[in-house]
Amino acid sequence: MSGPPEPVARARVAVKSALVARLEECADLSEGAQLAPRILVGVSGGADSLALAATTQWVASRLGLEVEAVLIDHGLSDHSASVSERAALQCERLGLARCHIRRIHVDTAGEGGLENAARVARHEAFNDMCEERSALALLLGHTLDDQAEQVLLGLARGAGARSLAGIPRKRGSLLRPFLGTGRDEKTGLWRRDTRAVCEALGLDVWDDPMNDDEAYLRVAARSRALPMLADVFGEQVAANLVRTADLLRDDADYLEQEAEETYAGLRRNPPSRTPGLLALDAYALAPLNRALRTRVIKHAIAQASALAGASSGKSLLRRQILHVDSLVSAYRGQGPIPLPGKIEAIRDEGLIVFRAGGTRFHDTQG
Repeated sequence: MSGPPEPVARARVAVKSALVARLEECADLSEGAQLAPRILVGVSGGADSLALAATTQWVASRLGLEVEAVLIDHGLSDHSASVSERAALQCERLGLARCHIRRIHVDTAGEGGLENAARVARHEAFNDMCEERSALALLLGHTLDDQAEQVLLGLARGAGARSLAGIPRKRGSLLRPFLGTGRDEKTGLWRRDTRAVCEALGLDVWDDPMNDDEAYLRVAARSRALPMLADVFGEQVAANLVRTADLLRDDADYLEQEAEETYAGLRRNPPSRTPGLLALDAYALAPLNRALRTRVIKHAIAQASALAGASSGKSLLRRQILHVDSLVSAYRGQGPIPLPGKIEAIRDEGLIVFRAGGTRFHDTQG
């Protein structure tokens, strides 16, 4: 008796690997006991998400887990509701226990354009559903093509190591099995593979017309930039971009862990003469390598923004971090440095104080 088609088999291995790792992780966590034996899958009706839904149902049923679909209606087109309903019907036919359709509002005037606003709103809805359903995990269908595009876009924007590390395979309970393990490209799936899975299983795929609109940078990267690069550098260019992400992710993860631990050791209370949200020991920061020092500063900005009731978000620029770093490495009496998140940074003797932007500056020179 022959087995399933090769893409179907690979998809099952990828999903099983991700789910088993998550189950083992939850077994070691106290909160794991409070979670239901339930998996959520984000479904749009496209080939990637339908292939994931079908594969997850097959794997989860053999692990004693229940699978539910989460379908996000962005309300960005007249037919978005019917697309969600059609995808929900397919999920029901696949045997998923429940289908949740969530209609969300996308702030089209928000920072980062429509793509970013839709992504933020979608992930907020996913997080809410995970909490509401006490799910062990939420699975999304990003492929290696998505990863290659993400790295290319980061290179075009002059991004740092974290952005060039690409889309994370795992973030808490959010899993992206089709991105593979990072140890071997064959553990991940490309779009051609998810298409093949859908064809093998007889699934009716919806092709989002927005995926053909080159007004969106990601679409232009997919339809124009990557094919051009492949013509020049060879067909392996996309796989090489994915490999770049894997290499940089290890470095970025290590540096961020070091930065978090260093931040905890260097955080101080602001002095009474300069009221603030938090402070860093400037003298202890100074001898650190700049790669670590700037990450500690970035972490402090994020923490201070949260304390101020705001978020630094993606509006924090590299030059702003370097301006704060100059308070450590090249202090010449410069004044407060305004930062995103309604805060500012100022040097007070041996401390870098982060305070709400409206706080009055007290001259420490008497």
